[in-house]
Amino acid sequence: MEPKKILIVDDDPDLVLATRLVLESAGYHVDEAPNGEAGLARMREVLPDLVLMDVMMALPLDGYYTTQQIADDPTLSKIPIVMVSSIAASQYAETFPTNQLLSIREFVSKPIDPEQLLGKIKRYLR
Repeated sequence: MEPKKILIVDDDPDLVLATRLVLESAGYHVDEAPNGEAGLARMREVLPDLVLMDVMMALPLDGYYTTQQIADDPTLSKIPIVMVSSIAASQYAETFPTNQLLSIREFVSKPIDPEQLLGKIKRYLR
């Protein structure tokens, strides 16, 4: 059986590397994109099984806008998105959009807890 493909869309190379190591050690195939624009292009190329999407990236395609673009694309809209952000654990958490507003399956707070992340990923990649 071929390993499940996960795309990490994040502009923090250290976080991407650490997350890649966790995911690859769990048997996933990992791809990455440094911003929303590259993330959309990569999604169309590899059609990942799941996307880890950073919220706060450089405009015009931050995590929110990129997620909206994914939701509007019939080819990509069924791919589960796990939103990754430090804002969910900050003083701004009340203004953090919920998954009712965006097509996001889960939120993961930074710094990422590897076991929590793997548990959430397994839920969507069964």
